[in-house]
Amino acid sequence: MSAPTYPLTLPTSPAFVTSRWALQSRTAVSTSPFTGNQQVAEFDYALWTVDLTLPPMKRAAAVEWQAFLLQLHGRRGTFLLGDPDGASPRGAATGTITLHTGASPDDFTVDLVTSTQQSTSGFLKKGDWIQIGGGSAAKLHMVMADTDTNSSGVCTATIEPKIKSAISSGTNVVVSSAQGVFRLTTDEVYWDTNVVSNYGITLACRESA
Repeated sequence: MSAPTYPLTLPTSPAFVTSRWALQSRTAVSTSPFTGNQQVAEFDYALWTVDLTLPPMKRAAAVEWQAFLLQLHGRRGTFLLGDPDGASPRGAATGTITLHTGASPDDFTVDLVTSTQQSTSGFLKKGDWIQIGGGSAAKLHMVMADTDTNSSGVCTATIEPKIKSAISSGTNVVVSSAQGVFRLTTDEVYWDTNVVSNYGITLACRESA
């Protein structure tokens, strides 16, 4: 029998009761012991990290999560994950959205175009999530400013984190239930149970680079 095909899809229920999202960066700071002046170097490391908690559940629901976790084979496997509280965009984005022009490493902006080809105020709103690409290439970014499209349906969105690798024009962009590719932060998977057979499951994961 063949190994699981990654990235896996999360079980659909129950919904997470808590989620903690963070963007981990790497910097080096050198402070002069004589003047206090600082020199700061920023490195390319920038990865989303997430801690997730599921509600207590009975075995019938827990087995779906047990199977999902075991099929990840620790940190080997990957899965698609998005912010459950940010699944619906605040903006009015409609139509099929793609990259209008290619994106290059270190870009903090992306040019998007929608198939509606019309001017839309508030097409994307600050804090909206966008997914660039799909499957194992899906990357998750957050929009940093309200963005309008012009009469041709084109806009330039400022995002974090920056683009890490070249992406070609025409690449699909998702704004509803946007997801990225993640993996567990440890090789150990576990669950807790109590005397009334309530299962407790938590996940700690990091964006797959």
